[in-house]
Amino acid sequence: MAGLPIQVQAQSDSAIANQTLPSRSIASLTFEPPKEGKPENTEGGASRDGGVCPQDSNTVHQPVTLLLPANHYGLTVAEHPTFFVYVPQTSAQKALFVLRDENEDYYYQKTLSIPPKAGIVSFKLPADAPVIEIGKGYKWSFVLICGDTLKPDSPRGEGRIKRIQPNPALSSQLQNLSPLERASLYGKDGIWYDTLTSLAELKRSQSDNLTLTANWEKLLRSVGLEAIATKPLL
Repeated sequence: MAGLPIQVQAQSDSAIANQTLPSRSIASLTFEPPKEGKPENTEGGASRDGGVCPQDSNTVHQPVTLLLPANHYGLTVAEHPTFFVYVPQTSAQKALFVLRDENEDYYYQKTLSIPPKAGIVSFKLPADAPVIEIGKGYKWSFVLICGDTLKPDSPRGEGRIKRIQPNPALSSQLQNLSPLERASLYGKDGIWYDTLTSLAELKRSQSDNLTLTANWEKLLRSVGLEAIATKPLL
């Protein structure tokens, strides 16, 4: 299975993501959990914290961590959403991304190359992958390949995603917003994956923007990800 470098890939708003944005307009960016709450059958299943490779246990203290709320669940409106993971400094060179459907059947999987340094990486479901269908839930896993093969105890994080149909009012508003305003609106509507992706695009394009950095860290802390809030976005 061919490897694929982990990197963020632009959403539909990428063409304007590089514009200079006024700091004042992002001050109110917050994430409000969706009213529908978490999905069924999460207890004892998914975990956003995934451990480390055995050979790295003496030097690595922060495990593989999925960027998700504490209930390891989030919404998206995207057909091909982007997934974010914190990967510590590790001897592993590759990881496996797996997406399963509601019946736990394999939906998509890909072997990914891991960057040489610790940080937050992302993987966008490619255009040739099956779309995330509206109204359906999926489980995704990110597994470090320690050594030559996967093992039952390989470090992994697991989360859930559900695609929703945005209401007409939201769809209408999104058409006329800047990427920054779009991130804020997604956050207010509890659409986690798109909030994170939109803000990540802005942060990458304006790495010196202290206001964007502060709000990125605030967003992660708001869902209990204090331990990785200041880690570099690769």
